[in-house]
Amino acid sequence: MRFLPLALLLALAAPQAQAQIIPSLDLGVAGGVNFASLSDAQTLDLDNSTGYHIGLYADVGVLFASVRTGVYYVRAGDIRADAQTPNDNFDTSFDYVAVPVDFQIKTPTPIFQAYALIGPELRFPVDGLDTFETENVQYAGNVGLGVRGGLPLIGPSGYLELRYGRDLSGLRSDADDDDVKVHLVMIRLGVGI
Repeated sequence: MRFLPLALLLALAAPQAQAQIIPSLDLGVAGGVNFASLSDAQTLDLDNSTGYHIGLYADVGVLFASVRTGVYYVRAGDIRADAQTPNDNFDTSFDYVAVPVDFQIKTPTPIFQAYALIGPELRFPVDGLDTFETENVQYAGNVGLGVRGGLPLIGPSGYLELRYGRDLSGLRSDADDDDVKVHLVMIRLGVGI
């Protein structure tokens, strides 16, 4: 009777021991809400800073670690110039296609896994996709925490995470505010398909 808790723990960890040898592949859709802010902006304001994001992801992993990438459409908000300075009088939306590559460290539990993530992200402004130029690509870094759930090897999976994206390259525009950076806090829900 003393060994019953140990036997139950080993029985729950057995599917994960097999998953350590065989990499898992998880494909799905994800989306959520994001809250944006600008840094180093003197004459610009991020109006309507609550936005959304939606996209597809692929996750490849083993017991303790995984790599997840995806393609997301992100609506960060509208950038408005201060009306008091006529040289900077412009309004634009900040929508972009994001391609993050997240490196995750996970707990080796069978049904629910907590994880931490870190990784780079490429951001392609939507208004420049028709005339793609490499200088329009923006670079960001992401960190986050989340929990992933699902039945090992057979069942549907999903995740819920909180992530922070820090713009590293800054906005590239015709304005004098090239150092303006957009930062996002995201709440994301993913569902495996």
